[in-house]
Amino acid sequence: MHRMPGSMSAKRVRNPRVEKFRIELLSRAVAVLHHLLHATYRTRILDSSCSQRRLAGEDVRCIYASWHASLWHTISAVGHRDVHALVSEHRDGEIIARVMRRLGFHLVRGSSTRGGARAMLEIARFARESSSDLAVAIDGPRGPAREIKEGILFASSRTGLPIVPVGLWVDRAWRTRSWDAHVIGKPLCRAAIAYGPEIRVPGGATRAELRETWSPILARGMEAAEARARAAIEGN
Repeated sequence: MHRMPGSMSAKRVRNPRVEKFRIELLSRAVAVLHHLLHATYRTRILDSSCSQRRLAGEDVRCIYASWHASLWHTISAVGHRDVHALVSEHRDGEIIARVMRRLGFHLVRGSSTRGGARAMLEIARFARESSSDLAVAIDGPRGPAREIKEGILFASSRTGLPIVPVGLWVDRAWRTRSWDAHVIGKPLCRAAIAYGPEIRVPGGATRAELRETWSPILARGMEAAEARARAAIEGN
C-alpha cells in the first residue's frame, strides 16, 4: 500500500523527551568545543567595543550586526557581560540559545519569522530598562545566507540604538554543511574582527525605507568591516 504524501506514517515523529535530551547533549558538546578551540585562536580585534567605550567614559549603546556564519567567532568578540543576544525559537535556535547561556549571555528570544512580535516587545523593553547592547545575526534564523532581514533595521529605528556592523576574517577554518556554511576556525588559526562605523536608522522609518535605503547601507557597512578584517590577516 502506498503512503499518502504528508501523512503521519510518512513523517518522522520526534519524541519530545528524546529531542530535549539530544538538544541538551549537543549544546553541552558545542559549548565545550567552543571553549577548547577558542583557547587556541590568535584573535585580533581591531576596534573598541561599545562596552570598552563605556568603560572609557562614553555614553554609548548599540546593536551589533553579524552574519549567522560568523557567530562562532563574533559572540566571543562582543563579550557577554554587557550584551543581550537575539536568538530564534527554531530548533537550531534552541541549541544556540543553550550554548550562549553557557557562555554567559542574556537572551531575547524570537525572530522575524517566529516570535517576531514578542521579540520586538522584548527588544523595546530591553532598550528602556537595560544599559547593555544587543547582538543580532542579521540573516538568521534560516537564511538565505548574507541576506539582511529587516528586523534589525526596525529595531534600530524604534529603539534609537545605532547598528554596529561586525566583520570577521579567519585564515584557516572549517565550514559546516548548514545553510549558512558556518565558519569554525581550525586550531591555532588567526582571526580578525572589525567593528564598522555606527549606522543610525531614523525613528519612524517606513518598511519601504528600511528595505530600499537602509538595508543597502547596512550591507555596505558589513562588507567594509569584513574587508578591514581580511586586510588585517592578509596584510601580515
